[in-house]
Amino acid sequence: MELPLGLFTVKVAVVGGAGHAGLPLAVFLAGSGHEVVAIDSDSSRLKLIEGGRSPFFEPDLEKSLRLVLDSRKFAATSDHSAVSGADVVVIVVGTDLNDQQQPQNDSVFGVVRQLRDHLSRATSVMLRSTVMPGTTAAVAEMLGERIGEVAFCPERIAEGRALEELGSMPQLVGTASGVTSSKLNDLFSSMGVDTITMSWEEAELSKLILNSWRYSQFAFANEIARVCERHNVSFSRIRPALLDRYPRGQGLMAPGFAGGPCLRKDTLQFLAGAASDSLLFNAVIQSHDHAVTRVVDTVLEQLRTNSGTVVQLGLTFKPGSDDLRGSVALQLAESLAARVKNFFVVDPYIRASAGLNILPLDEALRIAQVVVVGTRHPEFVGLSVDAPVVDPAGLRLVNPDGMLT
Repeated sequence: MELPLGLFTVKVAVVGGAGHAGLPLAVFLAGSGHEVVAIDSDSSRLKLIEGGRSPFFEPDLEKSLRLVLDSRKFAATSDHSAVSGADVVVIVVGTDLNDQQQPQNDSVFGVVRQLRDHLSRATSVMLRSTVMPGTTAAVAEMLGERIGEVAFCPERIAEGRALEELGSMPQLVGTASGVTSSKLNDLFSSMGVDTITMSWEEAELSKLILNSWRYSQFAFANEIARVCERHNVSFSRIRPALLDRYPRGQGLMAPGFAGGPCLRKDTLQFLAGAASDSLLFNAVIQSHDHAVTRVVDTVLEQLRTNSGTVVQLGLTFKPGSDDLRGSVALQLAESLAARVKNFFVVDPYIRASAGLNILPLDEALRIAQVVVVGTRHPEFVGLSVDAPVVDPAGLRLVNPDGMLT
């Protein structure tokens, strides 16, 4: 992918710049002509990046990384003082759940404390981490008069389409006044995208609303599939008929695992505010929590004995990805490994995972008595399988003709 070169150029520091959201942004900005430094605490990732290698799979990212390294528009470091002199500082660190599965924004506040002595009135700080409403206002209060402005611009890219979407998707920009500064407007214009202005809380809620809605859609599809199973009917056969030239059927999701670093976490962040008593969203959370249990029970029913051999296809949270963060397929594998004596995993994107036995596809299928689909990687579609197949996208034996679809 060839990145655009803009006329408007600034110095940008991306904190969390070695991550799935930070690195594509940093590389894209450098390719747009800006002088960019990616700051991250992960030394192993930084070493790969400095050598022109991406620490994770993302189409075209490695090629683009090498181009901006060669142009000397891009650098990577673990030194937070590298934000000094930056016109724009982007904070895009993770906001994971704590041990009690509660949302927390401590990582954002911790980074702000590390940065504030290196910032100046000429600096614009852009929060891009997904946060609970009110977080941007709290950051602005922490920084006080040290900087020029604080904005919240939620990261909305999908893995596998990061560079494409950075150059095509409008950017939501939340500010204290609801008016975007010329600096940030020009920055996004240099990337070839428009801005949509709103307040801090409107922008914070926008990301949470969208992901809570998507999480609800997956829960609905899974529940529909479960009801269809009770009637000995496959939702996978009904759904295409509902979508065929019928406008009110569009948007009806296919069943399956809804994992990843965003959907569950963002729904919980949405619930942590004024929606904490929501019957709907609490039911969505409970529905997803039961997904793994239902699949494990189905696998064991087919196996009939825990001394048999089960093979799971796929560990990552989405097809064509090497990302295990928030992967329900990984949760499924860990649950099955604890219940089945001979349990093996096949995943073309993962070399090793703690406590799991990973085998080549042909070897695993030779010994499989039951196959369960964890992640529908493109390498598995059309695969001929002799053993019964349990598929979470419907929770039924789906291979009467011996082929995965």
